[in-house]
Amino acid sequence: MPPDTPRILAARAASPMATQTQTKPPGGALGNYLVEVRKEMRKVNWPKRQELLSNTTLTLVASVAISLFIFGADQIISTVLRFVYGG
Repeated sequence: MPPDTPRILAARAASPMATQTQTKPPGGALGNYLVEVRKEMRKVNWPKRQELLSNTTLTLVASVAISLFIFGADQIISTVLRFVYGG
C-alpha cells in the first residue's frame, strides 16, 4: 500500500457522502426505475390542446398529400411501361 492510502481512506470515510444513506424505493431496480420515470414525466412540457390539434392536422394532411403523390407517380409509371412494353 502506498504511504498516503490510510489518509485517503480516512478522508473518504469522514466525508458526508460516506455517511449519507440513500433510501431505496420498494421494488428494487424496477421500483427505482419507475420512480425516476415519474420524476422525468413531471418535467415534460406537454403541448396545449390547440397545438396538438394543429400538429395532428398538419401530419394527416402531409400524409395524404404524399400518398396522393406516390399514387400519381405509380399510375404514370405504370401507363408509360404499358405503352413501352405493349401491354
